[in-house]
Amino acid sequence: MRYTLSLIFLLVSATVSHAQRVTFNKGGTNSKNYYEEIPYEFINGVMFVTPEINGIKRKFLFDTGAPLQITDELFKELKPEIINHTEITDATGNKDRLNIVSIANLKLNNLSFTGIPALVSGSSIYKCWQIDGVIGSNLLRTSIVQIIPAKHIIILTDDETKLSLNRKMQTTLKTGEPQSYPLFTIQLSDKETLNVGFDTGTKDFLRMTAVHAKRFEKDGIIEKISTGYGINHMSILGLAVPDSLSRMKVPSLSIAGCNFTNLITETGNSRNTRVGSKLLDYGIVTIDFIHHSFYFEPTTDNTNLNEKLLPLRPIIADNKLVAGMVWGRLRDDVKTGDQIMSIDGESCEMIDLCAWMNDKADWFMNKQATTLTIKDAQGNMKKISLIKE
Repeated sequence: MRYTLSLIFLLVSATVSHAQRVTFNKGGTNSKNYYEEIPYEFINGVMFVTPEINGIKRKFLFDTGAPLQITDELFKELKPEIINHTEITDATGNKDRLNIVSIANLKLNNLSFTGIPALVSGSSIYKCWQIDGVIGSNLLRTSIVQIIPAKHIIILTDDETKLSLNRKMQTTLKTGEPQSYPLFTIQLSDKETLNVGFDTGTKDFLRMTAVHAKRFEKDGIIEKISTGYGINHMSILGLAVPDSLSRMKVPSLSIAGCNFTNLITETGNSRNTRVGSKLLDYGIVTIDFIHHSFYFEPTTDNTNLNEKLLPLRPIIADNKLVAGMVWGRLRDDVKTGDQIMSIDGESCEMIDLCAWMNDKADWFMNKQATTLTIKDAQGNMKKISLIKE
C-alpha cells in the first residue's frame, strides 16, 4: 500500500559493489536443531528487534534487504576489527564508501552468531529511532526465517519440521553475493513472471524499477495512471535527487499462489523491484534460506487493495516540511520544494525529521482528503485541497 502525504523511507536497504568482490556471507551460528521465537516491534511499517552484544540488549532494525550494520557509535564502543571497505549504493541511488567490520558475537535470544561481517554506517534515520544497527540477510542466510505478524514474532530455525508450512504456497528462493538478499518470483496478470526482492526495510507493498515498469506497460500488463516529478524518499545516504517517476496500476499480482488485485506502485531508481513490509499486513512470510524456498500464507481474504492516492508526498528538508513528489495536474500549482506551512489548519512551519517520523507520519497516511497551506519560492501563500484519486 502506498502511503499518502507521508515521507517514505526505503530505510537502510543497500546493495554493495560487486566489482570489489566483497562478501558479507561469512560467519554464522554453530547451533544445531535450534528454534527461537524472537519478538519484534512493528512501528509505522518498520520492524525492530533487540539482539544482545557484549552482554547488553541493543535496538536494531530488522531489514532483509540489507547486510548486517552497526552505527558509528556502536563501532566506537565495540572497536571491532576492520576487515574491508566497500562502496555501497543505497535504495535512492546514492553512493558512499564504508568500513566493513567483523562482529565477534551477537545473540538473538539463545542463538549466538560469530564472525558476521557488518557495515559501519551512520544516518539521521538511525538517530530518530535510537537504534544501534541493522539485522540483515547475511546473518539470516543459514536459517529458516518465519515472520508471524499476528504474534509479532520472528522464528529462526534450521529444522523445517518445527514449522507449519503449506507447500502449495511456495515459490523458489534465490540468493547470492554479496549479502544473500532474498529474491523470489511473482506473477503479473497471469502473463509475466518477475524476480523481486523481499525487503522488510521498504514500507511499500511493491516498488518497481522504472525499467520493469516501462517493459510491462509496453506489454499491456500494467497501466500508467500518473506522472510525477520530485523526491519521494530518502535512505541512509540522504535524499534522492529530483526525478520524473510514474504511478502504475497493477491489475493482478500473484505471490506464492495468493492473488492481489488493484494495487498501485511508484517507480524508483533502485536496482531491484522489491516487495516490502506491507505484505505482512496480509499474511505470514517464510524465507527458507536452507532449502531455497519462499512461502506466503495469507491470513485475510481481502486481497483487493483498491488503492487511491493523494497527488502530493511531502519530505523533510532543512527541518521544513516541503512538497517532495508532486503528481499529475497538481504540478501546475505546486512545485517540488514549496514549503507546507499547515495541514488542515495545523501549523507545520518548523518540523524536524524525528518528529515527523515518530509522531506525525501516521496522521498524514490515514487522511482521505486534506487542505494544505503552501508557500512557494517567491513567498506567495495559497491553499490547496487534495483528495485521494
